[in-house]
Amino acid sequence: MTVERHALRFHLTFPRTSVTEPVLCRIAREHEVEFNIRRADIQEGVGTMDLSLSGTHAEIDAAVKRMIALGVGVDPIERNVIE
Repeated sequence: MTVERHALRFHLTFPRTSVTEPVLCRIAREHEVEFNIRRADIQEGVGTMDLSLSGTHAEIDAAVKRMIALGVGVDPIERNVIE
């Protein structure tokens, strides 16, 4: 049985307390998602990032919920906005 994988895009906002932590690496390991960073910036201690997450819908949903629990702002991006 083939598991269907998807790639969804998000805009993330990292609070000052987590910009030096390997949040995405931990999330990828914990929830078996892959990430592709499309744009990233740190200004005045706050990090922002546009990326795509690849995985099953359940894996992506769990990863997003975990990021939110860690205080990361997560907003979906419409397709082709950062192409």
